[in-house]
Amino acid sequence: MSTAKAINLINENFQFEITESGTGNHVNLIGIIDEDTDFSALLKLKTSPVVFNFKNITSINSCGIRTWVNFVKEFPEGSVTFIECPPLVVRQMNMVPSFMGKAKVESVFVPYVCDSCEHEQNKLVLVSEYKKGISIPETIQCEKCQSEEMEMDGNVKQYFSFAK
Repeated sequence: MSTAKAINLINENFQFEITESGTGNHVNLIGIIDEDTDFSALLKLKTSPVVFNFKNITSINSCGIRTWVNFVKEFPEGSVTFIECPPLVVRQMNMVPSFMGKAKVESVFVPYVCDSCEHEQNKLVLVSEYKKGISIPETIQCEKCQSEEMEMDGNVKQYFSFAK
């Protein structure tokens, strides 16, 4: 049984929602991580497993990266999982390895761009599949124009370099 708490507003640009379950806490992060983001209210979660969902993070700047790195290093090894990481979070994990702390990354969104209509869309991929050698599709069908020419925006190995 899980219980959702109210959305907690940290500032006008960032909020989070915690859902508690018997196995730990699920935290949905929403908005912009920047110099005004204060994660101290989430430090109480470091005594149990926690899953951070990044799907609704829309931006992160260098000050926000520093704040996040200092926050996530407070959690013990094996207690943190990241899910639904959008490309902007994957870029940070690849450029700043300490961004992940000791977290396990479970799933990421892979970006695709349509050659025909220039539509952009993200496809959710389990990191465990990539690690097992299951190939990430280089092309997928465009949801907008139905073209089969939607290509991954970038190189698969570079995109998943955080998963070594």
